[in-house]
Amino acid sequence: MQQRTVDDLKVAIGASIERIAALEQQARELTDRMREERMLAHALPFASDAWLATAKHAQTRLGAETEAERARLVALREQAREAYGTFRAIESAAERFRTEAEREAEAAEQAAIDDIAAARFLRERKRMPVKAA
Repeated sequence: MQQRTVDDLKVAIGASIERIAALEQQARELTDRMREERMLAHALPFASDAWLATAKHAQTRLGAETEAERARLVALREQAREAYGTFRAIESAAERFRTEAEREAEAAEQAAIDDIAAARFLRERKRMPVKAA
């Protein structure tokens, strides 16, 4: 279950990185378009102030969305770090449990073998004639 959480966070981090890249690309395209519009505004006799104001507003919105997504990415990375730490701790504990269970099973098997050997030794000893000194 913890592995699924780690995997889900990896996917969310990837999506967040893609979203940031897309927002940054949109901001670059908008900046380029604004530059073109300013150059055209000087060459042509009509005003583009309203469009530039709208573009500046869109640029501000894109900047805010990018920063919010970056903050989300930082939070996701922290969650992933914690989830991975928990996952590794659980995995280590499970491995220690398996190792201890195997060791106990081997010890029990060895004890059973020792008991059988001791019982055989005692049976053989009882069968041996007692010599008088």
